[in-house]
Amino acid sequence: MKKLLSSLGIFLFLLNLSFNLALSQERLQEEITVIAVEVPVRIIHKGQVVKGLIKENFEIYENGVKQEITSFKIISRKMSAHQEEAKGKKKKRLFILIFNVFDYNKAVEEGIDYFFQNVFRKEDRLFILTENRIINIEIGKDLSTTVHNLNKTLKEYKLISSQSTLQALKNLNYEAEKLLNALMGEGISISSPSQALLRYFDNYQRIWLEYKKKYITPDVDRYRSLINRMKMFEGEKWAICFQQREIFPRLKSAGRLDNEIRNWLSSQVDSQDQVWSQLIQTKQVELQRSFDISESFPSDTLRDLFIEANATFHLILLKSFRYVLSQDFELMEVSQHYEDCLKKICSSTGGSYRFSNKVSEALQEAADSEDYYYLLVYSPKEDQPENEREIEVKVKKSGADIIYLKHVPRKEALPITITNFEAGQKAIKFSLVNYKMTETKEKLTGAAEVKVTLFDKNSNKVYDEAKTLSLFKRETYIFLNFDWLNAGSYFLVIQAKDKLSSETDVFSIDVEF
Repeated sequence: MKKLLSSLGIFLFLLNLSFNLALSQERLQEEITVIAVEVPVRIIHKGQVVKGLIKENFEIYENGVKQEITSFKIISRKMSAHQEEAKGKKKKRLFILIFNVFDYNKAVEEGIDYFFQNVFRKEDRLFILTENRIINIEIGKDLSTTVHNLNKTLKEYKLISSQSTLQALKNLNYEAEKLLNALMGEGISISSPSQALLRYFDNYQRIWLEYKKKYITPDVDRYRSLINRMKMFEGEKWAICFQQREIFPRLKSAGRLDNEIRNWLSSQVDSQDQVWSQLIQTKQVELQRSFDISESFPSDTLRDLFIEANATFHLILLKSFRYVLSQDFELMEVSQHYEDCLKKICSSTGGSYRFSNKVSEALQEAADSEDYYYLLVYSPKEDQPENEREIEVKVKKSGADIIYLKHVPRKEALPITITNFEAGQKAIKFSLVNYKMTETKEKLTGAAEVKVTLFDKNSNKVYDEAKTLSLFKRETYIFLNFDWLNAGSYFLVIQAKDKLSSETDVFSIDVEF
């Protein structure tokens, strides 16, 4: 920690703009602003987008009161950029790439290469979400450097999750050996076979649920933080989710352990033993049901978040070819039902769905697919707090599904952000902005935990320090000196957590010292 204190040359200063003056300007602006509410609406009938509707086909209500539609637009957009470039237009665009992949393989790399060569432009904004972390990738002058940084970052994080899966397998193998000893009467066992079976299934479910929570179930708060960032962006917003079918060690059918369990269950004949047998079979069913992750998947919440940001969600579903050598377990797909949850987000936001390990081809199809929707705008007749605006849209189209956000999202401040990064002469500097501050003793104060990690070219950690900082200004500048390092290439990860709001930001980049 002392090393961080000595190397973090932190200097704070107030921006030239007075905070009190800024507040008064905001109040003045609020007083003269006319509220206009925009409602993107997608109409689906028998699985197909309904086109060609006009303003008179729609009615919109706020809190049960019919509103006048003051503006009506038909929006047709594609992720591919060539049509706009042919017309001499370049719209502002923001992309979020979501990597829910266990096995970071060649297909994913090829997909990333295709995205940056054929879809992404240097002036576009980009966020990365992986392992429930929001990662801010520096967009350099040379996009090949950006691609390299992204690939390296993903490999680092995927190495961690892969190791966790293998550790789960190791723990399950250990539990399996203990159970086999009890069932076969070998070794020393202080438990009866029935007790050993109950403990085995309890431990199996515990290991699985811990893994599911950490690596499979989406962190809604993290998605909400990401959407808050996206909502501040004025332009097109696109999300591309690379989703690998989730795999986890499952008991191998007709394997050594599976056969012993079946033999024991079938051998229980007296009434007391059959009670134990039924209890154990109930545990088996509970474990099997827990593998259906669609029950806990927050599909409706995620769908509403992407609708709220008016971001089109494309899904590319991949298959993992990873396998493990084990007498009792094999890596199997957990559940395919949750795919319907992801498809629901696609259809609700105008996105596409592809199941293919040919990621480049799937990306090309997604880029050329059309998102078609209607944009309704109205000015409320009555002044209502934002969180009390309930919206209802009606359309003159029998049997059609009307997809829209049924409430007006509240305006929220941007979460903590790492920005203004520079590197050179064995030193780096960057600044923190957008963190939450509270007034104490007539002074504004905030707090953030900053962690800086540096890897050498062999992925060995050469620096890993964290420090909680007190923040007194609207922007905090941080300087770190690494003059003790050998000259060479390094991979840098900066993590910042706002202690008051719990929002986080992650920044990563290759640096030369």
